[in-house]
Amino acid sequence: MFKELSQILGKYIAFLGVALYIPLGAGLYYRIVNPDSPLQNSMMAFIYAICISFVLSILLLLWGRKARGQIGRRESILLVALIWIVTSVISALPFYFSKTLQNPVDAYFEAMSGLTTTGATLLSPKAYNPQTGLEIPIHYTNINTPTKTYTYYGTVAPIRDPQTGLILYSGIEAVSRPILLWRSFLQWIGGMGIVVIFLTVLPALGVGGKFLYQIEVTGPFKEEISPRIHETASQLWKLYLFFTVLEIALLLLSDVSMSFFDAICTAFSNISTGGFAVRNDSIAGFNNAVQWIVLVFMIVGSINFALYFHILRMKFYRLYVPDFILFICVVIFGGAAISCMLIGQQSVSLGGAEGIFTVGKAFKEGFFQSISLQTSTGFVTTDYDRWPFSTQMLLLLLMYVGGMSGSTAGGIKTSRFYILYKIVLNRLESLYRPDSVRKLRIGQMEVDDKHALTSLGFFCIAVLFTVLGTAIYILKGIDPETALGLIANFSNNTGTAFRGGGPSTSICFLDNFEKILATFWMLLGRLEYYVVLLLLLPAYWKGR
Repeated sequence: MFKELSQILGKYIAFLGVALYIPLGAGLYYRIVNPDSPLQNSMMAFIYAICISFVLSILLLLWGRKARGQIGRRESILLVALIWIVTSVISALPFYFSKTLQNPVDAYFEAMSGLTTTGATLLSPKAYNPQTGLEIPIHYTNINTPTKTYTYYGTVAPIRDPQTGLILYSGIEAVSRPILLWRSFLQWIGGMGIVVIFLTVLPALGVGGKFLYQIEVTGPFKEEISPRIHETASQLWKLYLFFTVLEIALLLLSDVSMSFFDAICTAFSNISTGGFAVRNDSIAGFNNAVQWIVLVFMIVGSINFALYFHILRMKFYRLYVPDFILFICVVIFGGAAISCMLIGQQSVSLGGAEGIFTVGKAFKEGFFQSISLQTSTGFVTTDYDRWPFSTQMLLLLLMYVGGMSGSTAGGIKTSRFYILYKIVLNRLESLYRPDSVRKLRIGQMEVDDKHALTSLGFFCIAVLFTVLGTAIYILKGIDPETALGLIANFSNNTGTAFRGGGPSTSICFLDNFEKILATFWMLLGRLEYYVVLLLLLPAYWKGR
């Protein structure tokens, strides 16, 4: 088994090494067109990462050169987990070698956050004493838990003018352009799925493609738009690329101040529902037209991509499915409810400016933030952590709802909620009609007992790991509100949460153990629990 996996991983890592040439090329471009830029170039970091990936690839290929035959379902499960873990390790190398993040755990966290499209970041501006110029710690206190204060240091030093000493760039904006492109690109490839692109570019490996596809694609149902898995994966990526290019063009047309670099990174993070931003104030740094475009493409990325193919084939009746209708209803009613609650309330921007929510502003901010958190994108335009508690409760619930099956969004998925509703409804009817035969259907599709039980088990696992993760963080000294928000953030791949993990704070206060735990919860959420949990069962390792 391990020789077969070694051969496949060797070929995959060679492909991943080729992907590293994209940010390397960007670094070379910026060195040529703007050689005097004070921003770090980071080219050598990518060269080191490329060398390591190719050496590792050669070693794995040599070890697996005598591999025989295809891999089965058991090996496929391990392969998917290994691909995600190995990809995160190699993807973390540029962050570490460039000294953007000097702690290896931080670099791995950032890479995993990107690939799982979580969007939580450890890139935080450092603070300095204005009199002495020495770095000082940053303090944050949850207003609802005044006895608990988090103390941490920022990770990103500002870029200063060598003549005057004035700060030119700080925070995210002080990070090198190739690194920012790389982290957004990680979200883009992670959005559609590492294994899906793997099946697209490396189809002739003798791998059980259909089972790999079913493991990777989110949701309880994995619709295939072509008889062959390779063709399905290829068509999905073509559509994904089309939406990405379309958004880049619209962003450039909507804001003259937006550079081509900003448009590419924003589109990569947006269509993947990832949420990595290239400005300190996230999407709030752009005009209203950009924010509306971003809002639309958050929804685009959260819809089952198979529906777009049905639309292209003029099969509009395929839109009349409970999953799509429920998703749209949650988007509309969730945004409307939060917006109505905001009218007349105090508004606080990311920069700290205060005001009052008018009707127009309430609906704009309410819909943007509700859609951003429901779709697990995580872009922010305001400090929603200062909103009324009732709106924050709804935002937390929307984080768990998520998008549709077969989309790039996180969360539990609307299809599973519909299945749960039908299970409960059938059970209630059986109490007064015990002899009637009931079939669980989603639209015209019949759901067998196996899929129903799997979806029901998913809810139980999601609740269990929410409680377990929150309890661990509380035992580690994190206040309950921050702990619940962080676990909801990581397990639903949302990217932003509440209190200590809110839009105006940083999660740099987490220690190494808490960060490693966070990466595990991100992977659990992205692979939807079952794949990772199978590897923890002793029975899995006892043979076929």
